[in-house]
Amino acid sequence: MSVQARLPVGPRVESQIGSATRLLAPNEFLFRTGEAKTCFYRVNSGAVCLYEQNRPEHPAIDFAFPGDFVGLGFLETHACCARAVTSTKVTCLPLEALASAIHDDYTAQAKLDDAIEREFEYRRAAIVEAGRRVPLERLAAFLVSLSRTNAHEGRDPAVIGESCPSVFAAGYLGLGIEDLTALLLELEHRRLIEPYSGGVRLKDIDALEELAGAVTPERARHRHAANRTQVSGAPHA
Repeated sequence: MSVQARLPVGPRVESQIGSATRLLAPNEFLFRTGEAKTCFYRVNSGAVCLYEQNRPEHPAIDFAFPGDFVGLGFLETHACCARAVTSTKVTCLPLEALASAIHDDYTAQAKLDDAIEREFEYRRAAIVEAGRRVPLERLAAFLVSLSRTNAHEGRDPAVIGESCPSVFAAGYLGLGIEDLTALLLELEHRRLIEPYSGGVRLKDIDALEELAGAVTPERARHRHAANRTQVSGAPHA
C-alpha cells in the first residue's frame, strides 16, 4: 500500500505502517516542549490538553479528542506540551505518514495549520529571546577585555572608569544608550558589577568570563583545582 493513499483508521493498517499505541494516565505527559518529534499521534480515547509551558499558569491552547491528531507542525522538536486530561489511549504514527493521514480530513488540516502557526510564533519568540541575550554576552566580553587591558597596563582590573564613556561603549557594541543602560542594570542585578566613581567595578570577573564564553580550558581547570583546594582545606564540623 502506498503511503500516498489515505490511511484508514483500522488496526490492520496501523500495524502495516509500524504504529504503536500508548496508554496515558490522567495528567501524564504525551510530550513536552523541546522534545524531539519521533512520530505524531491520533487520539483513540480520552482527551489531550495542549499548552505552552512558558505562559503564566500554562493556559490551554487546544484540546484533542478521539479522532484528532496531535504532535503536528514543521519543527523537529515540539513547541508545546501535551498532557492527558483523563485516561487516554493514543496511536503513534510515523511522521512520513502525515500527508496521507490528513488527506481529505479538513479538521486535521486545520489542526496542522494551527500547529504550524504556533510553531512559527514559538520560533520567532526564541529568536527574539536569543537576540536579547547575545548583547549581554557581548557586553560581558567587552568588560572582560577592558579588565585584561587594565591588568596588562598595571591598573586595577576590577575598575572600569570614566576613561570608557558610555557613548563609546554603546557604539562599539552596536547598542543604543538606553539598551546599554538596561544591560548594565541586568549585570548589576546579577551582582556581577556595581557602580563605582563614575564607572563600574567588576565584582565577579570569573562569572563575566563565563557569561562571555571567554574561559579557556586551562583557566577552567585552574579554577576547578583552586575550588577543590578550598573545599579540602575547609575546616570540618
